[in-house]
Amino acid sequence: MTWSVAPDGGGTRVEFRADDVPTGVSAEAHAAGLAASLANLAGHVER
Repeated sequence: MTWSVAPDGGGTRVEFRADDVPTGVSAEAHAAGLAASLANLAGHVER
Protein backbone atom coordinates (compact mmCIF):
# COMPACT_ATOMS: atom_id res chain seq x y z
CA MET A 1 0.00 0.00 0.00
CA THR A 2 1.18 3.44 -0.88
CA TRP A 3 -0.58 6.34 0.86
CA SER A 4 -0.21 10.05 0.26
CA VAL A 5 -1.80 12.87 2.23
CA ALA A 6 -1.94 16.47 0.97
CA PRO A 7 -3.82 19.68 1.76
CA ASP A 8 -6.85 20.21 -0.47
CA GLY A 9 -8.76 23.46 -0.04
CA GLY A 10 -10.11 23.42 3.51
CA GLY A 11 -9.54 19.69 3.96
CA THR A 12 -7.12 16.90 3.24
CA ARG A 13 -6.85 14.66 0.21
CA VAL A 14 -5.88 11.06 0.90
CA GLU A 15 -4.81 8.89 -2.02
CA PHE A 16 -3.80 5.27 -1.84
CA ARG A 17 -2.63 2.63 -4.23
CA ALA A 18 -2.75 -1.10 -3.67
CA ASP A 19 -0.30 -3.26 -5.59
CA ASP A 20 0.03 -7.03 -5.57
CA VAL A 21 -3.23 -7.67 -3.71
CA PRO A 22 -3.43 -11.43 -3.06
CA THR A 23 -5.72 -13.35 -5.40
CA GLY A 24 -7.90 -14.56 -2.50
CA VAL A 25 -8.88 -11.01 -1.48
CA SER A 26 -12.07 -9.93 -3.25
CA ALA A 27 -12.50 -6.38 -4.51
CA GLU A 28 -15.39 -5.97 -2.07
CA ALA A 29 -13.36 -7.14 0.93
CA HIS A 30 -10.46 -4.94 -0.11
CA ALA A 31 -12.74 -1.89 -0.48
CA ALA A 32 -14.28 -2.57 2.94
CA GLY A 33 -10.84 -2.78 4.54
CA LEU A 34 -9.73 0.47 2.92
CA ALA A 35 -12.94 2.21 4.02
CA ALA A 36 -12.37 1.04 7.59
CA SER A 37 -8.78 2.32 7.48
CA LEU A 38 -9.94 5.72 6.24
CA ALA A 39 -12.62 5.89 8.94
CA ASN A 40 -9.98 5.15 11.59
CA LEU A 41 -7.69 7.82 10.13
CA ALA A 42 -10.55 10.35 10.17
CA GLY A 43 -11.21 9.51 13.80
CA HIS A 44 -7.66 10.46 14.68
CA VAL A 45 -7.35 13.66 12.66
CA GLU A 46 -10.84 15.14 13.15
CA ARG A 47 -10.60 15.57 16.92
